Amino acid sequence: MTTLPTVATVIALFQDVLRSRAPDLAPEQGVLPWLLALHQNNLEQWNREDAARQRAEDDREVAAAKRDIDRLNMKRHELVEEIDAQFVAGIEQSDAAPPTTESPAMVFDRLSVLVIRIFSTENVAVYADRLPVLYAQIARLQEALEASFDDVRAGRKRFVPHQSLKLYWPQPSSRAAGSRRD
Repeated sequence: MTTLPTVATVIALFQDVLRSRAPDLAPEQGVLPWLLALHQNNLEQWNREDAARQRAEDDREVAAAKRDIDRLNMKRHELVEEIDAQFVAGIEQSDAAPPTTESPAMVFDRLSVLVIRIFSTENVAVYADRLPVLYAQIARLQEALEASFDDVRAGRKRFVPHQSLKLYWPQPSSRAAGSRRD
């Protein structure tokens, strides 16, 4: 079985990345390199979304940012699926247990974005009044994920790995180009 990190360890690593203290992880460290790749991808997507909003008057800049956002979102889904595969390999589950509503990778994706939001908010004084709410949100999300892992390990719950099955146009196959569909 794959060794899995604690939720607190992952949150601390996400925070370290934002403080320019990116850990150097080897592939044999299981799911951690995948989680950090997801976090880096989310940070890049966050920055491209900011660029699209900040350059709203320049259609070419916005279009380029939106294409990047689509590419990053596709990568995000690939990473979530790989992370869930790592958790499937790392946690024995009861097939008879009722499923959770979100897979571990989906929750870690939310945690990553929340860590980025907190970091961004901490650096803009005008939004300081939002910080207690954000800190409470991350504490609740951490608690919920830890409880979910406890339930899975105890056989009270199981998770279903995420499969995005998103449709992006044009598709890699020979189909005609159209609009993007979710």
